[in-house]
Amino acid sequence: MPKKIFYFLFLIFSLFSYNLFSDNKKDWIAEEEKAKKLFNKEQYDEAIILFREIILSSDNEKLKRESYFWIAKTYININKYKQAEINLEYYLSNFKSEGLNYPEAVYQKGRLLFLQEQYQIAIEQLNIFIKNYPDNDLLSNAYYWIGESLYALGQFDDSAFIFNIIVNKFPNSSKKEASAYKLRLIEHKKSELSLQNLLKWSQEQYISSLNQFKIKEKTLQQAIDSYEKNKDKSIDNDKVTKIVQENDNLKQKIAELEEKIKKLENFSDKDLTEKLKQLELKEKLLAQKEEALKLFEEDLREKEKTLEK
Repeated sequence: MPKKIFYFLFLIFSLFSYNLFSDNKKDWIAEEEKAKKLFNKEQYDEAIILFREIILSSDNEKLKRESYFWIAKTYININKYKQAEINLEYYLSNFKSEGLNYPEAVYQKGRLLFLQEQYQIAIEQLNIFIKNYPDNDLLSNAYYWIGESLYALGQFDDSAFIFNIIVNKFPNSSKKEASAYKLRLIEHKKSELSLQNLLKWSQEQYISSLNQFKIKEKTLQQAIDSYEKNKDKSIDNDKVTKIVQENDNLKQKIAELEEKIKKLENFSDKDLTEKLKQLELKEKLLAQKEEALKLFEEDLREKEKTLEK
């Protein structure tokens, strides 16, 4: 009987030792490659599960720390920005010296801030990346997201300046064509604003002139009424005639200005609306083209050294 118990315990111990030995021998490098392939195939949920398993179960410290970066990047791609932020900040805070993907993590933080609509902070973060990693393959991408942030802030001239840097200095950038279309979009935006400002300025100028003419016309009319009432003989008749004529001219100018203001108001309501619709349509077409460019970038993603959706 004791022999049977001993044999049974030995069997259990052997099985436990075998399982433990098998786990320790698991090829975690291969598991990481598998997780990256899942990421490339946009199987993001599966990729996150596998990267988490590496963190929890692997004894390879290098694989564990890089998994935080990949989890953050994966969360960005599925628009879970808070989870992405948590993992990215952990990676940036703890692995500055040994993190293999640390430079890209600095860039991804800037991109994440843009996606979170924190445009000014995104610009500051991306400038840190540009300053510290001027030879990185993602340099033109960093400029692009700065341009997008400036555009979102309505700083169209500064945005155009940045997009021109990409077009002129990075001819092979995957962001070149998107930047060129952004430049065209900015021109349409500026045309729209110029049209609105011109109409506003013209209308304000006309109204100001109209008010001045009305004041002068009222003063002249008072002088004429005073003369008619008192029949002051000391006043030269020619001078009175001149005042009356000047007053008539003012009335004509007032009528002309009122007509111009009316036309401007009509233009604002009709022609401006139509013009703005045309600009909005062009903007929509450009946006569709930009979306097509993003899809094109996805096809080229596997050919790039650094993957980015």
